[in-house]
Amino acid sequence: MSGIKESITKLSVALGISSKEFKPVGIHEWPLIMKKIERAFVVKENSNTRFNWWWENLKGVPYQIHFKKDDAYKCLYKLVDDNENIWFIISDSDHNLSKFWLFQGYIGPIQTLIEEHYAFEYYLVSKKYEWLLCENRHGTLIGIGTMVVKMQALLSK
Repeated sequence: MSGIKESITKLSVALGISSKEFKPVGIHEWPLIMKKIERAFVVKENSNTRFNWWWENLKGVPYQIHFKKDDAYKCLYKLVDDNENIWFIISDSDHNLSKFWLFQGYIGPIQTLIEEHYAFEYYLVSKKYEWLLCENRHGTLIGIGTMVVKMQALLSK
């Protein structure tokens, strides 16, 4: 049985998404990127603060919107600029809760992959480390950094 990385990669090919729009980050690049993301957004109380619990340990005051149908992904294009290349992080919760995969791409293809794949928790992160978004397993979209203002504006419409 393959893991979520293989599943997402195969799905992107099946959907005709080019590697310019979406691709996995190389094994030699991702450790430094993940450390930068953690430094920018996550309170690491100890070495046991695992990837899949980031949304419980975010720096500052996160903004949350609950979606009763677990479909927060449907509004991502309203929050993230379609020309912004971003980090996309997913947890391989079916195999190992502490295992994560880092991809990069644009919100259109990422939103399509989220919609076409079975449920999983994911994080979207600005490559400038200005904001972080997460949809957790409880149907809650959580934002931090400059994303908070965009999320508030989304609710006021």
